[in-house]
Amino acid sequence: MKLIGLMPVRNEDWVLGLSARAALMWCDQLMIFEHACTDRSSAIVDEIQREYPERVAIRHDTGREWTEMSHRWSLLCAARLHQATHIALIDADEVLTGNLLPAPFRCPPECYDSNTDDPIRGYIRDLPDGVILQLPWLALPRTTDRYLTSGTFGRIQRVSVGFKDDPSMHWETRNGYDHHHREPMGAIGGVYTPLKPEDGGLMHLQFLSERRLRAKQAFYQMTELLRWPAPRILNGVSCRTQEQLAKRLARMYGTAVYESDPLAFESSPVPESWWAPYAHLMRYLDIDAEPWQEREVKRLISEFGADMFRGLDLFGVV
Repeated sequence: MKLIGLMPVRNEDWVLGLSARAALMWCDQLMIFEHACTDRSSAIVDEIQREYPERVAIRHDTGREWTEMSHRWSLLCAARLHQATHIALIDADEVLTGNLLPAPFRCPPECYDSNTDDPIRGYIRDLPDGVILQLPWLALPRTTDRYLTSGTFGRIQRVSVGFKDDPSMHWETRNGYDHHHREPMGAIGGVYTPLKPEDGGLMHLQFLSERRLRAKQAFYQMTELLRWPAPRILNGVSCRTQEQLAKRLARMYGTAVYESDPLAFESSPVPESWWAPYAHLMRYLDIDAEPWQEREVKRLISEFGADMFRGLDLFGVV
C-alpha cells in the first residue's frame, strides 16, 4: 500500500506546522494544495518540505476564489502521479488521535509488528473497493483537553478519512455548487465506520478558538450568499428569495458556533494517548492567532455593502 494524504490549505499557519507533520506520521506522502495564502502558511509548507524532501509535494493557486472541487481533484491527480494506491483525506485543522498512529509512534520500535499494530493504516489498507473509511469527527470545544459528547457536534459525527483509489474516483462541480464535498464522487460502495468516539478518530481543531470559529462561519455564509444566490435549494429546502437563503445559511452555519459552547454542552476528557505522540509538535499550535477570515468579512462588507448580507448571522465579527 502507498497511502498519500491530500491536504487543502488556505492561511492555516496557526495549526499547519502541527497538522501536516502529524499527517506524515501515518501517510507515506502528503500532497498540499496551498491556496492564496497571505500568512506564514507558504513558509511553513516549504520548511516541512525541506524536512521531508521525498514525502511532501506542493501545488499552488493564487486565485482568490476557493474552488474546492477543482482543488481536491488537483490533489488526487497529483497523488496518482506519485503512484498512490490509497488516499487519506485530511484538512489542515484536523489531527488523528495518537492512539491510531502506527506503533513506532505509540511505543518503542521493538514492540512494532507492521502486520497487526498499525490501526489507521490497517483500516485503510483493508477497505473493499469503493468503500470510504469514516471515523468519529471529534470537536474540541475551546480546549485540547476535552471533546464534545452532546449537541450536534457531540452526537456521533463521522468524517470521511480514506479510501482505496479507483479510476472512477474524482471531484467535480455539480449544479454549479463547488463547496463542502469532502468524499470523492464516483463508484462509492458505502462507508466503513469501525470506531466509536471514545475509541478515537479525527480531532477537529476549528473549535479551539471561539474567535476563529465565529469568523470562519461568518465568512462561509457570505461566500455562499455571493457565489450561490437565491433562488436555490439548500439542504433540501427551497430558498426563493435572498432573505430566505440568508436566514437558512445563518441557521446552518450557526450550529457550529452555538452548539460548541463548552458551558452549554457536555464533554468528556481527551485521553492522554490522543495527544501524547504530538507533544514535540505542540509548539506549532497557536490557538490565539488572528483569524484571516475577520479581514475578509470586513473587506466583503466594504466591497458589497452591509445590505447585501442582511439576514446573515455574522456572530459579532463586525
